[in-house]
Amino acid sequence: MQSQDELVESIINTMDLLESGNPALNKLAVYLCKVNVQLPQYLNRLKIFTELERPTTKQTQEAGQLLEQIVLLLFKGLKGIQSIKSFQSAGPQYDLLVSGDSLEWKFICKTLYLEWETRDIVIEAKATKSPLKDQQFARLCSIMEHNLSGAGLGIFFTLNGASGFPQRGDARQRRVSDCRLRQIIFHAKTKKIIVVLDKEDLFELTKNYTLIEILIRKIRDLFELSGLPTTPAEHFQEIDLPLHLKMLHDSD
Repeated sequence: MQSQDELVESIINTMDLLESGNPALNKLAVYLCKVNVQLPQYLNRLKIFTELERPTTKQTQEAGQLLEQIVLLLFKGLKGIQSIKSFQSAGPQYDLLVSGDSLEWKFICKTLYLEWETRDIVIEAKATKSPLKDQQFARLCSIMEHNLSGAGLGIFFTLNGASGFPQRGDARQRRVSDCRLRQIIFHAKTKKIIVVLDKEDLFELTKNYTLIEILIRKIRDLFELSGLPTTPAEHFQEIDLPLHLKMLHDSD
């Protein structure tokens, strides 16, 4: 009798035939994204920092290291990773660079709309109180285009998002600027993806598969440009309809 891991592996072998972005991939991805048991305590420490009104320089530096630790724990939970690095190259510093050559990693790449030739993921952790600035976003664009040609996905883990991105509670955004504009232009030019997570996203990452779920939503939003912030991961349906259609949708 097959073990659960062996059964999942055989299913992955079969589902390898599916195209990137197929919804069927999402159902199996839950088995490839596990929450590290240490993660909740690190997230609790980060929450305490975010509630400080005027953190000291030392506290901010410690929060930066804490956020990097959280990112490492998150990606340790992805099956199929064979390379996980944080280093200073001949040029830039990389907070985290993850990749793999296994079938499990290929499955995750398909789920995240990544081509196999650009299967690396580069991650930046920014624990600043202010939103990410365009200059910082441009730096990652340059790294992915000129230094890490094999990276198809860039992820910013931040506390307060990035300039130009829709904020929770705001009206629908009809114009783009700053980091949001650069995200769109960079994707149009290179077909590579950069997404931004904020503290609300981070505090949801205590359940299996939530990381994959949030990344999928962020990536799809880049494709759709809804002008709205992505909904919490616990809301498995995103309903964005005008009133005359929404009333029919909600009538069942």
